[in-house]
Amino acid sequence: MGDWETAKLIFDKRPDMVRTGIFKILSTALHVAVTANETKQTLHFVKELVNMITIEELELKNNFSNTAFWLACSCGSTEMAKILMEKNPNLLNIRGNGGLLPLVASAGAGWYNLVKHLYYHSDKMNGHSWTSNDRIRLFRQCVERDFYDIALQIVKDRPELADNVSILEVLARKPDALNNVENDHLITRIIKSTFRFFHMKLQPVAEVDTDALKLLKHIWRHATRTMNLDEIEAMLRRPPRILFVAANLGNTRFIVELLRTYPDLMFNTNEDGLTIFHIAVMHRHQGIFNLLYEIGKINNDVCMLSDKNTQNNMLHLVGKTSKEMAAKTPGASLLMQRELLWFKEVDKMMRPYLREAKNRDGLTPYELFSKENEDQVSKELKWTKDCMVVTTLIVTVAFAAAFTVPGGYKGENGLPFFIHQPAFIAISSFGGYVSLNV
Repeated sequence: MGDWETAKLIFDKRPDMVRTGIFKILSTALHVAVTANETKQTLHFVKELVNMITIEELELKNNFSNTAFWLACSCGSTEMAKILMEKNPNLLNIRGNGGLLPLVASAGAGWYNLVKHLYYHSDKMNGHSWTSNDRIRLFRQCVERDFYDIALQIVKDRPELADNVSILEVLARKPDALNNVENDHLITRIIKSTFRFFHMKLQPVAEVDTDALKLLKHIWRHATRTMNLDEIEAMLRRPPRILFVAANLGNTRFIVELLRTYPDLMFNTNEDGLTIFHIAVMHRHQGIFNLLYEIGKINNDVCMLSDKNTQNNMLHLVGKTSKEMAAKTPGASLLMQRELLWFKEVDKMMRPYLREAKNRDGLTPYELFSKENEDQVSKELKWTKDCMVVTTLIVTVAFAAAFTVPGGYKGENGLPFFIHQPAFIAISSFGGYVSLNV
């Protein structure tokens, strides 16, 4: 693909082949060309081919009701799409497979640069071909594909789209996009540790909202202005219970934004009678659990709740081994340490009678913790023994190396070969030092 000189010889002899459908799907030469990878040769091919056909012929469709422009958009061929759209801007309004507009198809396929370019030329989706469903679909797809800057621009251009509170459900499933403060880069953590070690003050960096967070604030602000508390609680109770989705995934910032306006939402319970804090403990999401420290003594009202089915209270829940923690923590010893730290931290929150409360199986939180971690303790012991074996081997080799004389010994008298060399004296002295410190 891309040999324009050869193609032109054919088209000069058979001009009808430029616009005639080929193959069973009746694709024109342009339909085929725009699906190729974008290279200097293929772009030149498409540009020359477009120059040979009329504006109307650019709107020809194949058997799947797709124009060549629609195919270019769905394939992410940004530069090819620009070439076609420059000659015929109306291509933006011609639907293709599934009744989708080219911009919507491009967003669904996840082509960020192309979506941004097409939206800029869409006249804020004001064209005659745009319906409210098209706008809602494009808005949601941009959020799902993490195109938050485009989504933010869309909702600013079309304020009525802020009524679409289902976007909150999508954002609830995007902890990485919202929790920018918690997910520091490695270099940032190293810098902070260095400053702490030398007792130096590190100037706090002003937090900058991500586009995703700006979008969340915009949608939530609109919801709180247009809905009363009963309507909001009804919306949050509908499946999939977005507050609990966020808690399950550790989306701390999402929860903070909602609680900032309606603190009473922290007392909402799921079908098992558990709050978002119970869910956070189950999945070891520290950021959400730490919010309990900020709400004062009313955290007692949260901690006293237990699972309706198992009678497990919050301390029971932290006693059960976390699969998430096990997957993220290397080594049995380190995992056991973290699980124990979690148990002690939650224990501080609990009233004395809750520490001794028994679940449906007749186990106290401590008994459940011991039972759940029996296997972990045996793994830790094995891991410790393995480490001791490796350590012993390392020490043995290091000890032997410390007493190994460079060059070896003379067979007749047992003296080192290099005993009179200055370098030998230096190495021997160093070896003696090592042997004393092993």
